[in-house]
Amino acid sequence: MAFGRDVDFQDAYPRSTYLDLFTGDVVWLYEDDEDAHMEAGISPEENRADRERVASDPDRYLYVPGLDHGDHHDILRRFLGSEWTGDEPLRQRAEQAYSGSIGRWKGDIDNDEAVHAFYAFQEDEIAKRAEEFLTENGIAPCWR
Repeated sequence: MAFGRDVDFQDAYPRSTYLDLFTGDVVWLYEDDEDAHMEAGISPEENRADRERVASDPDRYLYVPGLDHGDHHDILRRFLGSEWTGDEPLRQRAEQAYSGSIGRWKGDIDNDEAVHAFYAFQEDEIAKRAEEFLTENGIAPCWR
């Protein structure tokens, strides 16, 4: 989730994500303590304490960037250009349905096979990016 979130679109309340290098836990921190309570029911004091804990031990926590909205569109465009189906009319219809909005594409294509294939492709792409990021930071990913 930390790698795949759309920070421009999904983060109504700005937050950051960190990987605890000792435990493997993912720590979500809201920039504004009151936002933590408004969106997730986390007390402002708990969010503040978590932010202070991460800030006080930077060698323990690795900042995990999410994807921006453009990254998600790039993934959809790569999917549309891939060999996701042997049904050429469906492939063409899927390509033509994309007009710059992922949500609109899902509605316009109106085909479960195409949408499910996109989700599988997207999940694989995000996992690859996560593995690359972790490897670049000296961590050998071990997926549970």
